[in-house]
Amino acid sequence: MARGQRSEIGSTRTSPNGYHYTRTADRGWLLTHRLVAEELLGRPLADNERIRFRDGDRENRTPDNIEVYVVKQGTKSKRLSAIDAKIAELQERRKEILAEED
Repeated sequence: MARGQRSEIGSTRTSPNGYHYTRTADRGWLLTHRLVAEELLGRPLADNERIRFRDGDRENRTPDNIEVYVVKQGTKSKRLSAIDAKIAELQERRKEILAEED
């Protein structure tokens, strides 16, 4: 696809690193193997879920070659730190909303 032209929904492309992408209507360009996994699961992937190609071939995006696995959570202090950062972000957004004029 030429630069500056909007791709149609369902269009695909392969990046230089070999990963295949598909354009979606609501989430933009997504890794095709993640879309296949989400379809298999019947839900979006969780933040701690990753995809592994059983045969190691990125071009083989068939459902039987895609495996979903869960990554370990970080240490307790890292998880708490991430939650604290999210709380601070949400509090800041709350302040901005309250400051808006009706």
